[in-house]
Amino acid sequence: MVLLPSLRGRLDDPLWRLQHLYWIENKAGRMQRFCLNAAQRRLHRGLWYRNAVLKARQLGISTYVALLMLDRCLFTPNFHAGIIDKTLPDAEQKLEKLRFAWEHLDYVPPDADESARALGCLGAMLKERTGLCKSGVWKPVSDARTRLGFSNGSDVRLGTTLRGGTLQLLHVSELAHVSVHAPWRAREIRSGAINTVAADGTIILESTHEGGRYGVNYEMMVQAMENRAKPELLPLDFRFFFFSWFDNPDYSLEGRPGWGAATAAYFEKLEQQGTRLSTGQKLWYSRMERTMGSAMRQEYPSSPEEAFSMGNDAAIYGAQLSSLREKGRVGVEFDYRAEEPLYTAWDLGLSDYTAIWLVQQYGGQVYWLNHYAANQLPLEHYAGKIQQWEQAYGAIAAHFLPHDAAHRDPHGHSYVESLAMQGIHAVRVVPRTPDIWRGINALRGLLERSWFHRDTLMQRTNMRGEKEPSGFSCLEMYRSAPAGASGSMRDTPLHDASSHSADAARMFAEAWAHGMVSPVQTRLPARRAIM
Repeated sequence: MVLLPSLRGRLDDPLWRLQHLYWIENKAGRMQRFCLNAAQRRLHRGLWYRNAVLKARQLGISTYVALLMLDRCLFTPNFHAGIIDKTLPDAEQKLEKLRFAWEHLDYVPPDADESARALGCLGAMLKERTGLCKSGVWKPVSDARTRLGFSNGSDVRLGTTLRGGTLQLLHVSELAHVSVHAPWRAREIRSGAINTVAADGTIILESTHEGGRYGVNYEMMVQAMENRAKPELLPLDFRFFFFSWFDNPDYSLEGRPGWGAATAAYFEKLEQQGTRLSTGQKLWYSRMERTMGSAMRQEYPSSPEEAFSMGNDAAIYGAQLSSLREKGRVGVEFDYRAEEPLYTAWDLGLSDYTAIWLVQQYGGQVYWLNHYAANQLPLEHYAGKIQQWEQAYGAIAAHFLPHDAAHRDPHGHSYVESLAMQGIHAVRVVPRTPDIWRGINALRGLLERSWFHRDTLMQRTNMRGEKEPSGFSCLEMYRSAPAGASGSMRDTPLHDASSHSADAARMFAEAWAHGMVSPVQTRLPARRAIM
C-alpha cells in the first residue's frame, strides 16, 4: 500500500491515530470519525499510570477509553486490556464500541476525498495485520461476548471483577455504583483487579459519583485528590481529574432566560468561585434541574464537593443533610454543654448491628456529639462504650431504646434489665410508632436545626480490618426502595448496613415527639470533655 505523503510518519503519533483512524456512532445514531472533545483531550494530555476520573454524565470518557484500548491493542503486540463495569451488559456495550471501530477501520464515506480514501486504505491494512479472513471478510481472531482478540496477540476482555491474569490497561467504570450496591465487589476490584496491572501499566477509574462520603470509590477519589498536593507523583499514585457539567459544550439551550431564585443564587455562587456561565448554559441547567430534582448536583456536579453530596431522590434525609453541609453545620468542632443533659439513642441488633448516638438538645437546636456501631458483639461491649462516654462527657441522663428492648429473652431477661446488670440505668423504652414514616418525618424536622460534631464523621475499623461508614454517612446513605419493588404499595426504607444508625437517630426523634426529651437531674456530676 502506498501512503499519501501527509500520512507518512503519522502512525507513530497516538493522538493523530485516535482522531483519524476510528469511527464511532454518535448520539443521533450516525457514523462519524472520532475526534476528541475538550474533556477527552484534557484527559489524554494528562494521562498518568493511575488515573481517577470524577465526572458529570455524558462527557464521552468511556468512548475515549474504549478507543484508546483498541489503539494500543492494534499497535502494541501482546497488549492485554480489561473492562470492568457495574453489570456485564454495561461492559458489553463498551466492548461493542471497540468492535464497531475495528469493523469500520476500512470504511470510506460516499463523498470521500483523497485523504479520506487513503485513511480507509490504511484501516484496511490494519485489519489485515490484526484480523483473520473468514469467507472473504476480515474478522477479529477472537470475537466472543466477553473477549475481543487480535492476531498480534493483543486482546480486550471484560467482566465485573477481573481478578487474576495480567493487564496493561484496565478501565473501571461506575465504581461508585458498585460501591453502593455491591460493596463487597468494589473491595474485590480494589484488592484484586487493580493489582493485575503492573506499575508501568495504565488504570483509568471513571465514575459519576453516588453514595456520599463513603465507599471504595469515595476513598479512592479522595486519595487521588490528596495526591494533588504532592510535588511529584509516583507510578502507583493516582492522578485526579474532575469534569463538571459545564465542561460539555452541548449542555446549552437557546430560549428566553428564566429560572427560580434558588437556581439564580446557585449560579451567583459559581460566579463568585470564578465560573462564568453563558445564558444558554444557565437555561440548560435550570431545565435539567426540573427533571432531575435533588439528584441534579450528583449527576451533573460543578465541583467534587457537589458530587460527594447525597443528591439521590431515594436518600431519605438527603435534602436536610445537604442543607446542613451548605450551612457549615457538619463536621464542626464544638464543646458540649456540661450543664445540659446528655442522651443516647439506640437501635438494637440481636443478629446484626447495634448503633448508638450521643446527643444534646437545648436552645431549640440538636447537637449530635458522637456515634458508635458494631456488629454481633456482646452487651458488655456496648455497656463499656457507654461507660467510656460517661468518663469523657459526664453522666448520661437517659438512654432511649426501641420498644423491643422490653421484650424478654428465653432466659426471662429483657434488654433493659440486662443493661441494668451492666450498670447502665436511666433506660427509657420509646413506644412503638405505628408508621415508620412518622418517625422519619420527626427526624427530618430535628435535622433542620441540627449540628454534627466532627466525631460523628469518624469511620470505625471492624474486626476484619474494613472501614465502616461513619454515623453521618449512614444518615446520608439511608434510602428507600420505590413502591412495588418489595411488594409494598408505598416506598419502603431499605434495611442495609446504613439503616441501623439511621434507625437509632430516628429513635431520638421519636423520643422527642413523645415528650421524653427534657432536662433530667443527673445522679453524677458532669465532667467537661477535652475535645
